[in-house]
Amino acid sequence: MLLEGVVYRGNSGLYEIRVDGDETPYVARLKGTLKKELIYSTSGSRPLRVTQAKKRRATDPIAIGDTVKFDVDEHLIQEVLPRRSELARSSPQTGEQHVLVANLDTVFVVFAASEPKPDPWLLDRFLVLVESADLKAEIVINKCDLLTDLTSTYELMKPYADAGYRIHYISAKQVLGIDTLRNVLSKKISAFAGPSGVGKSSILNRLKPGLKLKTGDIGEITFKGRHTTTTAELIPLDTEQSWVADTPGLRQVDFWDVDADQLEFCFPEFKDFLDGCHYTNCSHKTEPGCLLRAEVDAGRVDSRRYKSFLQMRGEKEHA
Repeated sequence: MLLEGVVYRGNSGLYEIRVDGDETPYVARLKGTLKKELIYSTSGSRPLRVTQAKKRRATDPIAIGDTVKFDVDEHLIQEVLPRRSELARSSPQTGEQHVLVANLDTVFVVFAASEPKPDPWLLDRFLVLVESADLKAEIVINKCDLLTDLTSTYELMKPYADAGYRIHYISAKQVLGIDTLRNVLSKKISAFAGPSGVGKSSILNRLKPGLKLKTGDIGEITFKGRHTTTTAELIPLDTEQSWVADTPGLRQVDFWDVDADQLEFCFPEFKDFLDGCHYTNCSHKTEPGCLLRAEVDAGRVDSRRYKSFLQMRGEKEHA
């Protein structure tokens, strides 16, 4: 008997699947043929048949959030349904695609107000990762209780607010802003992403009492977070319609399939000025008649965000 469900956890080739209406999850493994990418013949004179099979260019053919059809009796996943979205990065080890979460609605990029101190250059990279996947991004600033005055934090985040990003200032420790965040997450598949030590697991523990995800402390010398989440997991909140993914902390963001020419579209505040440059292939560096650079010089586009764009573009051009 075939059932359809959502993969919410995977480990060592076994996938845990939730089916609407069933409280008990199912466990299944992937059918062997699904581990390969099949290339079919295109000849009109003969029946459709497989002419070549190759291993998928991905670290795992299934990601949490995937909708699958599986055989209950044989505990085999027979089909992975098409994804409407995916959040992916390049695997640091192999360079292959590593899909963190599939079928997402919103990615909440989590940073801390302090301990560790927020790094806007790293925040830019996370946001580009989300924008390049055509996903909605929102920013969460946790640990606001550690600062008696948030003025400097507001100033640091102002360019992101001006760019159109919604920003949530919260404290998981003091349960500030948690109810508002829970309402925003309702009836969505969302993901929390961000560097280690910013309190993603602590936030999830507040959002779903009794969850008891493992959390860690911050190193007193380096102020770098210790990795406490080692595998991605899709967590149901108050209803089956609300899911949140807890992803392993990332200290380095490696883009998957983002060309240098695409980066300019991953900065929302740039979009109104990209068609006004004198040259259609403007790199927005030194070309005369660059409207984007003129907006930066006039102070209408944040100069640090512009420098961040140039830095990332240079990395892609020399990759």
